[in-house]
Amino acid sequence: MTQIRPPRSSHSRLRWQIVIAGVGILLVAGFLLQSASAYETVLVAASGGTFVEGVVGSPRYLNPLLSQGNRVDADIVSLVFSGLTRMDECGSIVPDLASSWEISPDGLTYTFQLREGAFWHDGVPVVAEDVAFTVGLLQNPDYPGPPWLADLWRDVAVSVPADRTVIFQLPEPYAPFLSYTDLGVVPSHLLQGVPVAELSQAPFNRLPVGSGPFSVLENDLSHVLLAVNPSFYGEDRPYLEEIEFRFYRDLGEALRAHARGEVHAISDITSEYMPEVAADASLNVYSAPVARMDLVLVNLKSAGATFLEDPRLRRALMYALDRDRLVGRVLEGQGLVAHAPFAACSWALDPQGPTFSYDPQQAKALLEEAGWVDLDGDGVRENEGRRLAISLLVTNERRPRAVAQELARQWAAVGAAVSTVPLGFSDLIENQLESHRFDLALVELSLGGDPDPYALWHSTQIEAGGQNYSAFLDREADGLLEAARRQWDLEARKEMYSRFQAIFAEKLPALPLYYPVYTYVVDKAVHGVELGPMVDAGDRFRSVNQWYVNSRKVRVREAAVDAGG
Repeated sequence: MTQIRPPRSSHSRLRWQIVIAGVGILLVAGFLLQSASAYETVLVAASGGTFVEGVVGSPRYLNPLLSQGNRVDADIVSLVFSGLTRMDECGSIVPDLASSWEISPDGLTYTFQLREGAFWHDGVPVVAEDVAFTVGLLQNPDYPGPPWLADLWRDVAVSVPADRTVIFQLPEPYAPFLSYTDLGVVPSHLLQGVPVAELSQAPFNRLPVGSGPFSVLENDLSHVLLAVNPSFYGEDRPYLEEIEFRFYRDLGEALRAHARGEVHAISDITSEYMPEVAADASLNVYSAPVARMDLVLVNLKSAGATFLEDPRLRRALMYALDRDRLVGRVLEGQGLVAHAPFAACSWALDPQGPTFSYDPQQAKALLEEAGWVDLDGDGVRENEGRRLAISLLVTNERRPRAVAQELARQWAAVGAAVSTVPLGFSDLIENQLESHRFDLALVELSLGGDPDPYALWHSTQIEAGGQNYSAFLDREADGLLEAARRQWDLEARKEMYSRFQAIFAEKLPALPLYYPVYTYVVDKAVHGVELGPMVDAGDRFRSVNQWYVNSRKVRVREAAVDAGG
């Protein structure tokens, strides 16, 4: 039977037309949106431009062999020169001019291979002979630089069997040696005719030639101008074409220069300027821990306060400290609480090691156990007729004085009368610490480089010329510090330093306070800035290849392709 179907109504045809039209509209809309996104633009980094930083102070010697005593010199040198190695954010050694190295099983011979493609700023290749020449300057009796640097290299034999191979022979194993190979290498072809005794007067120190990512174009009393090194061996070329350093008398003057639009950034902002910085909406604030530590040295053979030899009293002083309050109130957050004699992210620091928390009741209990009680109710404890009166030496600067006053206030709360004595830096070091003429002293230690603490805590460093100002004497600690210097296996050294850290916490020859935080302020017109843990101030430029002040418009699709590699 033939099936008869009813004819389609006009309404049915109309519905299909509406559907077809709707699909067409969606397709057209999608095409238009896709086309729009293809032509939509965003701003991305562009090459060129000059980044200007305001710094306090001025340069003297833009020479890595002479720059150790001036922070401005050291910062600029870090951009202009390269060493065989460099340190990463936490002080571990990584390659720089050297592509690789080997250490002999006895720890006496270090063989470095130099990388291909490294050139001085004048186009001359960097060779192993430049390394040998640099060490030769340090070993020369007329070398005018810091004696400690000369002492380190004096007995190291250097040989150059090939253009890109240099060998160091040590007289005895010395594990920290590798950390000293980050010293900037200087060009033999430019300095070999300069008498070593006259090195500090050489014109090279004003307009040096290095092998680093930037070269020096100008240097006068007001500024130093650096230009990017187009032949630098590093993987990423910086966006910036130039970096300029302008010099000011103090941070206040540098901040006023930023307000006038003269500089993009200001280095090493201290806590007293933080309110002014916070009020400036045009600035970004970057902070990172730096390899320094503020602590209170305890003189264990003080003639004035012999009771400090009792470890219970030292532990009581430690428990009485509210270091979180100290960092928050006095430093305005510009610090991290410290517990051990190593840098905050050093490989030598045992994160599971002993710590001290704020516990005033425990402090009082320890004092009473040691015989210190307040018999007359005047707030100061006594023991056999002696008052618990202690002097605290401090440098005559605003922040250390404020920290010392807060320490004295906290110790007064547990019955210790602590008087702060501000002194000039030289007076503190030469007349008080070196002769052990103090009770307590607030100092800042540099913890950069290899974490080896031998110079600060080994008993041989108590005598004149040493830096064991606390007169700390512990035979087990001595043995650990000696063995760690001879052991270049990193894991073995870690175990030794972990044990030393435990002894330090038990004996407390010093009271760890905090790691200062380095604060860098940068105008919001500068992009790409990042700040991580720092060994020294020059490490703020670790990410400089990503900084930019110029930008360009690109289509969204192109930006996505660039971002994806």
